[in-house]
Amino acid sequence: MESARAGAWEGEGPGAGTGGAPAGRWRWALVGVVMVPVVLGVHEGSMLRMRPAATEASVAAFAEVERLVRQEWVEAPDVDALRDGALTGLVSTLDEFSVYVPPSELARFAEETTGQFGGLGIYVALEDGLVRVIAPIEDTPAWRAGILPGDTILRIDGREYQFQSADDAVRALKGPPGSTIELLVLHPGEGQRPFSVTLERAVIQLRSVKGARLIDPAERVGYVRVTSFVTGTVDELDRALGELEAAGARALVLDLRGNPGGYLGGAVDVADRFLPEGAVIVQTRGRVPGSSEETRAAAPARVTLPLAVLIDGGSASASEILAGALRDHGRATLVGARSFGKGSVQGLYSVLGGAAQLKLTTQHYLTPKGRRIHRGDRPADDDSWGLLPDLPVPLDPQARAKLAAAEAELDLERLKARADGQGGADGANGAAAPPEDRLRLDDPQVAAAHAHLLDVLAGRAALGAPAR
Repeated sequence: MESARAGAWEGEGPGAGTGGAPAGRWRWALVGVVMVPVVLGVHEGSMLRMRPAATEASVAAFAEVERLVRQEWVEAPDVDALRDGALTGLVSTLDEFSVYVPPSELARFAEETTGQFGGLGIYVALEDGLVRVIAPIEDTPAWRAGILPGDTILRIDGREYQFQSADDAVRALKGPPGSTIELLVLHPGEGQRPFSVTLERAVIQLRSVKGARLIDPAERVGYVRVTSFVTGTVDELDRALGELEAAGARALVLDLRGNPGGYLGGAVDVADRFLPEGAVIVQTRGRVPGSSEETRAAAPARVTLPLAVLIDGGSASASEILAGALRDHGRATLVGARSFGKGSVQGLYSVLGGAAQLKLTTQHYLTPKGRRIHRGDRPADDDSWGLLPDLPVPLDPQARAKLAAAEAELDLERLKARADGQGGADGANGAAAPPEDRLRLDDPQVAAAHAHLLDVLAGRAALGAPAR
């Protein structure tokens, strides 16, 4: 998945290769792994809301330049190309997710946002014209090639590039399943050298809930990891939570690290499991009067266990919405590192009588207490965007990748054990989880979350705060 598009998913991850978008109003863009939430609201007419004088001056300037080009340019210009070029340039000054789709691209745009395609297994965003990896998806071509969160893709098939929109980046990365692509990749951190890797695109199939078990059977601290949000995520999570409850779990570590988002409805459904009926899950706020909305929990909380939610720089969009809602309502402590900061809403508008379309950022996501998630052009040291952990615990991306790989291998062992009819979430027979779970021993962020939950259970700490 690459990470910015107006399709049914936000990337090349959740939903990629499923043959279309989930039911509902949320759609994402896929590039093998690309995701960016898009609210589909078709609208005929102009999106411009400017003072009459400013509008007249702008229209006059466009008309003057067009007239001069048509009269004076050395060749007879293509009038439609002039129009499309002007509109493309206008929208390109806004943000990476706003795109004008001319008539010549409309059919391909529709195919890209609803059809199957081959992807790499990465969620990406555009930063200064370059593709930055939000997170790879486990057991995908990108994952197996060692691509990490925070990586920068410097060249694609030997060519340097400077993309103007995330859509352009997605288009360059995706392709037919089985086709190959060569990337020049730079890991984050000082002293790293770019390396070249050739990947074979594949249809990405995802299981979004993994690793459910008691990581501390004695104290009955549970753990579950959500890697993305798709239409079936809440059903997978319900099964995992049922196993943990049957095993007597008293607290839960919810791991959202490297979760780039996906289907927003999936994150809302998960939030419903932990928040009281009527609690605000997320706000969307725009500039146009009446465009602000709230999404609220639809049913009483099913799970009341104290939560520690793990986040990092690969936690984006829907995962940030979930984590922010749980923290704002006092249901969870956030542990780990700052989240990615990806939270904008795009509307899809029909223009030129339906011959072209405009994908335009119209709203930002805010947590229930009004914290803005989307970074946009705000500097990295500005604390006003994304989610900051209550308990900061640094973890090098490469160390995190090694730990995740080991966890993926263990998860495969658990799946095989379940297929053989062995064990459940408590790991009583040693098949689902070893007596000393390595995750809480080797992973400092999991260890911190585990220790904090023990303090909460013992009354030495409150959710959202370190021990007294």
